[in-house]
Amino acid sequence: MTRWRIHAPASSANLGPGFDVLGLALQLGITLELEPDRADGFCLEISGEGADSLPRDRSHRIVSIAQEIAGDAVDAAGWTVHSEIPIARGLGSSAAAHACGVAAGFLLRDGSPPSPQQLFQRVSDIEGHPDNAAACIDGGFQAASGSRSDWNHVSLPIESVPRILAVIPEVPLETKEARATLPDSYSRQDAVANLGSIATLLSGLIRGDWQVVEKSCQDRFHQPFRLPLIPGLSAALEAMQREQELSGSWLSGAGPTLAAFVSNPETTVESAGSALGALQEAGTPAIAEIFSINHVGLQMEKIE
Repeated sequence: MTRWRIHAPASSANLGPGFDVLGLALQLGITLELEPDRADGFCLEISGEGADSLPRDRSHRIVSIAQEIAGDAVDAAGWTVHSEIPIARGLGSSAAAHACGVAAGFLLRDGSPPSPQQLFQRVSDIEGHPDNAAACIDGGFQAASGSRSDWNHVSLPIESVPRILAVIPEVPLETKEARATLPDSYSRQDAVANLGSIATLLSGLIRGDWQVVEKSCQDRFHQPFRLPLIPGLSAALEAMQREQELSGSWLSGAGPTLAAFVSNPETTVESAGSALGALQEAGTPAIAEIFSINHVGLQMEKIE
């Protein structure tokens, strides 16, 4: 009996000024092993992040998304899910889950993998924005735009392939809550500032000019409104921006994770000490990790 293994990477979106536009895939993710037409019928096993709180029935997000595509075929399948992505931390856990669900739905319905474009369009529709979806599906550094059922994205190069340091508060922040804090409109001054920051940020990353990256990783659209939601988060970001070993720092996705580029291969998580201290002082527990960039994106392979 043919089974499938699907792996969808985590992602960090926005990178400061690229609100709902920029996304970067990271080397951790969700792995789904799918067994169509399982002899004993439906079975769902979960391990890793969220295993103690997520449902173990058809209401699980991956299964429910697949059911929208494949219908009753999900009832005859075996599902084994392992996640390395902290939930509701701004690391693209929902996009990765949606990508696994969409891929599984097409595999159950058609018996063959969907195209990357099919996956990207469907996941972007579900997410409502394409930044995490583009990074998750195609990997690497992505810029995306568009509207429902008409999304587009382009891969962007980064000189010297840095790693990413993430400071991850052990406090969840739902995207819906974080979006509710955003204003309905912005001033021309703020719009121009963000456009300028995006342009110079992309130039800095493409050329490997980390001084330019540091100056350009600024935002007026979402970070000023989201950072106050978690005690100590603003101070922690300021600490990361002062750290000599980090290049550019931002609120990852909707937060509360903070991220920064690490261009020196000898840099360790010790460079997050001041940021962790600021969060601890405010009563917010957090951990720091360094991740490589995932350049592959979503993978689907047969398991015989």
